[in-house]
Amino acid sequence: MLKKISAIKARQNLGQVMNEVALKEDEYIVERAGKPLVAIIPIDQYKRLLGEREDFFRMVDEIQKEAVRSDRKGIDSEIEEVVRAYRKSKSKSKK
Repeated sequence: MLKKISAIKARQNLGQVMNEVALKEDEYIVERAGKPLVAIIPIDQYKRLLGEREDFFRMVDEIQKEAVRSDRKGIDSEIEEVVRAYRKSKSKSKK
């Protein structure tokens, strides 16, 4: 369950907050002056989020690499086309 708590109360009741997060899997938003400052979440949830983040960036890297490869293939085919056209024009001019 998501709970909100002030920074002062979180400091005063840190042990209780930690137990509720660890044992009940509660989540806390710690606020200072009524504004959200940090979140306290169970460690398993934190590890899962880190894994998802790593997976996301790994996929982004793969997509970027594939885009570069695709661009190169397109560029290579354009170069080949230009070279063929040049050679064809040269062979016509020799005749």
